[in-house]
Amino acid sequence: MTIHYRLCRTDEDFVRFTLFFIRHRKDFSADFSLSDTLMHALETIPSSHILLIAGSSDETIGWGMYRYVTADYEPHPEGEIVFVDSVVIGEKYRSSRLFVSGFRQLANHIAAENRHVRTFQFFALQDNPYLTRLYSKFAAIIGQREGYHGVENIFSTEFHNLLKYINYSDN
Repeated sequence: MTIHYRLCRTDEDFVRFTLFFIRHRKDFSADFSLSDTLMHALETIPSSHILLIAGSSDETIGWGMYRYVTADYEPHPEGEIVFVDSVVIGEKYRSSRLFVSGFRQLANHIAAENRHVRTFQFFALQDNPYLTRLYSKFAAIIGQREGYHGVENIFSTEFHNLLKYINYSDN
């Protein structure tokens, strides 16, 4: 399957994201109602960058949502921290191969988009040992927070180290 990535820029792109989010909201949070989903989309679209993931027939199969912030976690278009808020892929498309290629695409896109990024951060559920082991290969846990699903670890890594790690197989 050929996968395509594109940043949401048009109203049609945001509609595709929102419709996919509505259909797959339980993958984002088991407790998300339709109204929760719509409110979350309305609140995050203006402050986030959304990378749509499309399959070979141009059907939306997922998204990656991120934002730039300063060292004080204030929103800034050239912030030195990129915070990945969520990545959701339709269950039938999930694979290790898509994870690696999608992660590489996201990191390289961010590198091209914002040369000021120094740190890459994201959340993952604390009680998921698989994700903790996976993400600990390239990022350190720097704290916890209460999230939609429960307690989440906050992972962080230097962005240039992440780029070296994720692009290593290209050498």
